[in-house]
Amino acid sequence: MTAEVAVTRRSVAELRALVAEAQARSADWTADDVAAWTAANFAGRVAVACSMAGDTVVPHLVAQHLPGVDVLFLETGYHFAETIATRDALAEAAPVHIVDVLPKLTVVEQDAAYGARLHDRDAALCCQMRKVEPINATLAGYEAWVTGVRREDNVLRANTQFVEWDEGHQMVKINPIAAWSFDELLDYASTHQVPTNPLLTQGYPSIGCAPCTRPVAPGEEPRAGRWAGLNKTECGLHVQPSETPDTVEAPFVTALQNITLTPSVGLVETDSSPVELVETASSRVELVETRSEVSTSSTSENSVSTSSTGEGEVSTSSTSENSASARRLSQLRELESEAIHIIRETVSELERPVLLFSGGKDSVVMLHLAAKAFWPAPLPFPLLHVDTGHNFAEVLDFRDAVAESLGARLIVAKVQDYIDDGRLLERSDGTRNPLQTQPLLDAIAEGRFDAVFGGGRRDEEKARAKERVVSLRDEFGQWDPRNQRPELWNLYNPRHRPGEHVRVFPLSNWTELDVWRYIEAEGIELPALYYAHEREVFSRDGMWLALGEYSQPRSGEQVVTKTVRYRTVGDMSCTGAVESDAADVAAVLAEVAATRVTERGATRADDRLTEAAMEDRKKEGYF
Repeated sequence: MTAEVAVTRRSVAELRALVAEAQARSADWTADDVAAWTAANFAGRVAVACSMAGDTVVPHLVAQHLPGVDVLFLETGYHFAETIATRDALAEAAPVHIVDVLPKLTVVEQDAAYGARLHDRDAALCCQMRKVEPINATLAGYEAWVTGVRREDNVLRANTQFVEWDEGHQMVKINPIAAWSFDELLDYASTHQVPTNPLLTQGYPSIGCAPCTRPVAPGEEPRAGRWAGLNKTECGLHVQPSETPDTVEAPFVTALQNITLTPSVGLVETDSSPVELVETASSRVELVETRSEVSTSSTSENSVSTSSTGEGEVSTSSTSENSASARRLSQLRELESEAIHIIRETVSELERPVLLFSGGKDSVVMLHLAAKAFWPAPLPFPLLHVDTGHNFAEVLDFRDAVAESLGARLIVAKVQDYIDDGRLLERSDGTRNPLQTQPLLDAIAEGRFDAVFGGGRRDEEKARAKERVVSLRDEFGQWDPRNQRPELWNLYNPRHRPGEHVRVFPLSNWTELDVWRYIEAEGIELPALYYAHEREVFSRDGMWLALGEYSQPRSGEQVVTKTVRYRTVGDMSCTGAVESDAADVAAVLAEVAATRVTERGATRADDRLTEAAMEDRKKEGYF
């Protein structure tokens, strides 16, 4: 649909006068009063912007006074299915005219021009092209627009007025539900049977594009799930020219709002009056407030008093019984923060790191964390994979596509090359997983890599459970489990002598369930075989092995077609599938939460050769 807008437009002076008049009268207005004032002054000249989350109540509210009002919906191409369904339901439930506002480029065209998943690499540019530019062009035909901005959304919106002058768009901006709480919004929707996005009750109080929206943990701000992990809190639609979308972290600003400056008179002799001292202290706080990046968090309940102790010095003391912040990262975000810290520390202390990347889920998550750690800069190290020659083709294709999308250099060491020139011999059991050690050590030596990132986790297998986050390898690439360094207080020691190197495991403290929760939260893509699909398999040692060129049934082993998925991926000849109907991340999460056997214990034949099979391979240099 297209918007039908007013042909004539009043002058800026006339519109500003209406804003001034409304601001003088609106102190006690209700949301309905704001909607009535909008209808009286802007009939045929106003549009309602709606994200199809909880703000669907706003079009319904305005339509009670302006039936058929234009409702602008930014169809970015990245919305949740629930958001699209909410848009369609609103069109049926309220007398409104839905206008899909489209960006110039489709998602496919944008991917071709800027590369896939631009939102991961440059969220600001993606928002600019898919939201800001389209809405700017559409709003040009109106005199006013109505939004669902609420003061409790975040600290940047705390002073939102019912009627404002929008300097950026040179038009009137109307916010009828600015004073509402989230509960008041839901109460209105329930009372008037207004359809709202079902994700609101699933941990999403603020909903945007799917790749850039995650659930919010208890105690977080409603918009904490938007562009999580980035120094970004707004897409740009509600930012004035004097502001920037990438703003100060909200917890730090919240802490600043609770600072009370109290001058201490008579304690010291100074040329400055108490007022001047207060101004000096205020200026100091003001300087801190303008910092662009802050990593401090505080609770809004904390009360901090500040007193001058002389010559411009300021001391602060907490009057709260609990000075620790009540706002904490969720367990998943703590794991993310720890992993990124490990990656950054390794890169800062060592000269030539490399990241092992097979295309399996753990290495995909680790690469995602590495990309976030250094975004928007490119990865400061290459990727390395030891290809057994018996890997799943779809995983190799995925590996190559991801490396290309990130512009990363991919080094592939091939076991087959070692077999062809006689440096390695095929094993009698046909598996090549144990043959990866020599190609790996040679690749490390040739690249002179002094740190090798791996996706190993302590919950996978008992040998991995006792290895340090930063694990020393001697000049032969070997690991001595009895000669490990202490890692007290998360302090890591990567020191090594010439010829030695360290293996680094950023996911050490993650579990399989954590990995899948993070995949869901971040919208990370994986090879399709991690989800339920039909495949020809045969049973061996209690595992379903895939039928393929390098994996053939022995006498008495019957090939059948099963619906299976893979929990872990390695050499095709020794990696088993599990029967499963988990076709999406949510179903996999439910399945993993219920299992009591690790993925390697359940599906890796190479770990069953002996009781200490993994530890023996690690001692030899295997990852």
